[in-house]
Amino acid sequence: MLNMDFKHSQTAILLFAQSARVDSVSKSLVNTSVMDVLNNHVLKTVYNSGLDYYHFTEKEQRGDTFGSRFKNSIKDVFELGYESVICIGNDTPLLSTDLIHKAAFSLDNGNSVIGKSLDGGLYLIGMNRGQFKAVAFEKLPWQSDQLGIYFKQYLEEFKGKITILKTLQDIDSTADLFQFLSGQDARHLIIALLLNTLSRKRNHYKQSTFYNRQVFLFQPANKGSPDLIAA
Repeated sequence: MLNMDFKHSQTAILLFAQSARVDSVSKSLVNTSVMDVLNNHVLKTVYNSGLDYYHFTEKEQRGDTFGSRFKNSIKDVFELGYESVICIGNDTPLLSTDLIHKAAFSLDNGNSVIGKSLDGGLYLIGMNRGQFKAVAFEKLPWQSDQLGIYFKQYLEEFKGKITILKTLQDIDSTADLFQFLSGQDARHLIIALLLNTLSRKRNHYKQSTFYNRQVFLFQPANKGSPDLIAA
């Protein structure tokens, strides 16, 4: 177990993820309820990390491209006074609090952090303030299978150490979802939640919303009530 005082950490988490309704369309997933499950899971994970976190949905994001929206969101978090930021999405079911703690520990020691996805993208980015160069960051090949390669090159320009977390599968489509459900990790709790959601849809039951409240910008979300993310 890593020994860090997260209550006084200068690292914040940026959850850069659209609402379930918008994400389910952009990812061509089977239904909105799947994204409800994934959103609820990642919110619970970041809450349990003990770090301040900020959820930027399509309502908080600003910009005409993915790169510009991502850049502006990171800039907003740094302007709140944090020295480092951990950026994650909502599409990696096996992202854990332990991995977030490893990222925070590495950042606290001056390292940058990347978590690679199986498809060549990234599920986690960790940077200190001095490693965020807005213009170069925005120009990276976001949403491509080359992102992992190019982002590592971006970080290497700063000559510091890079912590590389274990590779995980993300879910960008229905095909990814069913591949994930058929894998070795099917024993994980999130699998049961996803399968239950799909079963309810198949039987024409109405899926209740797991998460329907916004985490507001400029207020550390882990200062709020735990009932926001109750399972």
